[in-house]
Amino acid sequence: MAPVNFIFALHYHQPTGQFDFINERIMENSYKLLLDVLKEYSSFKFTVHISGPLLLYMKERYPDYLNDLLRLHEYGTIEFMAGSIGEAIIPLLPIEDRVKQIRLYLEEFEKIAGFRPKGLWLPERVWEPSIPFVTAENNIEYVLIDDSTLSKTGLDPSLSSHAWLTEEGGNKLKLFFIDAGLRYILPWEHPEKVINYMWSRSGDEARVLLWGSDAEKFGEWMDPGWSRQWLRSFLETLRYNSDKVRMIQPSEYLELYGVRGLIYLNTGSYDKMLEWSGGFFRNFLTKYRESNNMHKKILYVRSKLLKVEAPGEVMLKYYLAQCNDAFWHGLFGGIYLTHLRQAIYENLIKVEKYAEEKTDYFGDKNFVYKLYDFDFDGKDELLVETPVQNLYIKPDDGGTLFEYDVKIDGLEHNLQNTMSRYPEPYLKIQWFHPDWYRRVSWRIHLWSYDTGLFEWINNSPFKDLSDLALSRHYVSVNPDAFEIILRTQGGFYVFGSLVSRVLVEKRVKITEEGHVTTYRLVNKGSESLKARVGVEYHVSPKLNTRTEEKAVYVVNGEQREASSSFIGRSRRVVVKTTPYPAFSLNASRDVDVWIAPLNMYARTEKGVMEIPQGLAVMFSEPVELKKDEEFSLGVEWRIRE
Repeated sequence: MAPVNFIFALHYHQPTGQFDFINERIMENSYKLLLDVLKEYSSFKFTVHISGPLLLYMKERYPDYLNDLLRLHEYGTIEFMAGSIGEAIIPLLPIEDRVKQIRLYLEEFEKIAGFRPKGLWLPERVWEPSIPFVTAENNIEYVLIDDSTLSKTGLDPSLSSHAWLTEEGGNKLKLFFIDAGLRYILPWEHPEKVINYMWSRSGDEARVLLWGSDAEKFGEWMDPGWSRQWLRSFLETLRYNSDKVRMIQPSEYLELYGVRGLIYLNTGSYDKMLEWSGGFFRNFLTKYRESNNMHKKILYVRSKLLKVEAPGEVMLKYYLAQCNDAFWHGLFGGIYLTHLRQAIYENLIKVEKYAEEKTDYFGDKNFVYKLYDFDFDGKDELLVETPVQNLYIKPDDGGTLFEYDVKIDGLEHNLQNTMSRYPEPYLKIQWFHPDWYRRVSWRIHLWSYDTGLFEWINNSPFKDLSDLALSRHYVSVNPDAFEIILRTQGGFYVFGSLVSRVLVEKRVKITEEGHVTTYRLVNKGSESLKARVGVEYHVSPKLNTRTEEKAVYVVNGEQREASSSFIGRSRRVVVKTTPYPAFSLNASRDVDVWIAPLNMYARTEKGVMEIPQGLAVMFSEPVELKKDEEFSLGVEWRIRE
């Protein structure tokens, strides 16, 4: 039998908004290690993709490293593949953005390297049949996808042993298939076992076996010393088994053997991604409301951007905001990583602000509002916009504030960038209860008297005695007074039986430094209402991604780590991270205050970790309201101190 052709494709990637110390650690432990090995074995043939965000980072911070890697292309050691500049999931985007994501990568890569790659690495290998149109627009010849896509289409998995051709609307694209069996043993098994597996897949001289996966497996996922030793041992084993396995690059393979024939494929990705997403990547947008929120923010900002001729640096921020990591979760994937979501919003807010300024969006007004189905659920949200802040309000989800953008130069941030805790299949912690509502702000509860901070933050059941938390609110706006009014009427229940009806009114006054919400509850029933009123906020401090410094808060003059809890009487909570200005929540009088970190146990490549999602603040007061008696409380949210 002829030796099997082996493509060894390394995917280098760090996302938009990654902590500097993580980038630097991976550069030292993984990327420099790989460069050393590639130089040592420069007679071998490798295939490399560097994601757009990482390419820009290397260009700025490690240009010498990038030059050394590119020099290996001149020697024939590396064939480089293109990507999308933001490492975006291509099919999630409007068609023009799909084309531009790849085009900007090619242009940036050509500036650095002097040539354009012929192949494309699909982020998370998310394939949809429309992709050939986008690749044809950018003169891309081939892509790598996963062999699980064959099974998902109902085709024989053995077809993965050759390259194939597909088309969409007459636009042709050549396909290579990543072999899952090889991906699961390389680099986890002994090199001899890996070689034997590859030899078992040999046959005619055109057979090809493709390994395509994360470069970070070498030195970051696994110990650097072990990784270096394993790679050298593997490549030496390849050298002495050249009659069984021959290293080749995709372009060389296509030149020698071409494609086997025509093929059409279903949507797909790698097997685990299909499992995590329920078979279709877009399902993440309906599983996680926060993912959908970021995606729809992209579309909303794009509608403003289309009205201007934006310079390259603005467009780059827009495309970097489409980075995939913050939109999904599985074994890895970063939707639970607050700093990645933060970077998405920061870039989008900067782009939005630019578009508003260039189009004179506000004209002679300082307050614009619209009822608009922002999240595409068929129900209108209320969007309130000023030159310095955006308040996005969801009337049908408890009349809550679900996005709160600061648009001040240098402070661009979504203060409502919090994450709810979702049921995940790997979470078997006895006391863990997924959130039964979205962890945002302005939500009202009527707690039983025995409710405390632990019961609230950990979702102990049967504590909220009303249906107000999720009730639909009705909206009116007084633009001249910069005021929004939200009203609803709900029930108060004891042992499941309706005892009273409760009228709720929220009056929101927009100020130059934030907003003031006045909460008013009136007992409209004949029976007394005995409960603890809770007014709920969740806030997202702006994290400093250049340091490991943690957020803190100040209550009653005492500074505390954001990872600690507080129970006591107060009227003011100040939250801050250096070097950003503090913001504060200020009640109109002293009340009971509960403060707790909003954390989630999420799985990562290093195991299940506790990851901060924001800071939860509850202003509460026990009340006994007779018929027509009312409770009221004002809370000011100042966006900077």
